Amino acid sequence: MSTALAGAALPRPAPGRAGRLAGKALFWGAWIGAYLAFPDYLPLFGQVAIAALFALSLDLLVGYAGVVTLGHAAFFGLGAYVAGLLAVQGWGEPLSGLLLAAAAAALLGLLTAPLVLRGGDLAGLMVTLGIAMMLYEAANKAAWLTGGADGLQGVEVWPVLGIWRFDLFGRTAYLYSLAVLALLFALARLIVASPFGLALRGIRANA
Repeated sequence: MSTALAGAALPRPAPGRAGRLAGKALFWGAWIGAYLAFPDYLPLFGQVAIAALFALSLDLLVGYAGVVTLGHAAFFGLGAYVAGLLAVQGWGEPLSGLLLAAAAAALLGLLTAPLVLRGGDLAGLMVTLGIAMMLYEAANKAAWLTGGADGLQGVEVWPVLGIWRFDLFGRTAYLYSLAVLALLFALARLIVASPFGLALRGIRANA
């Protein structure tokens, strides 16, 4: 009995290269299968892909750097407003809109990082919440720009690369979201394996 319990307590070996490749193939195959098997739910699946991108970025911050935040959605919201406002003003090109949205979110991170990192765990956590709440209130108060609680009106996004139009069925939106998710997943893997990724893990270890 003791031998069996001791064996059960041993940690399981990490999956090998073949196991990791099989897991990745299963993961991405599920996304492709969803596109083929459930065409009526593509708008929903596109939202799921966006949520997966949110989780990916949050894992990089919390899981690797160990920086806990309650205001991560503020960066997504700011980026969405930047891309949406560009489209309302007549520039609906999706790729450049995505890059400008990412640049705006990065600028927000650059401006707020000193406030978050100078405090302790609890203080930094509350600072992230405070920043998110201030941006939320600012977006609602500036209804002349953001539409307030009603949101932006008249957002028209151009076809991707001038070819693939966004339609009500969500096909292009789903594939576009999935492509962005795959690209940023690969970028996150490169970051984690880089010296900067080691520095992030060092921050978590020293916290």
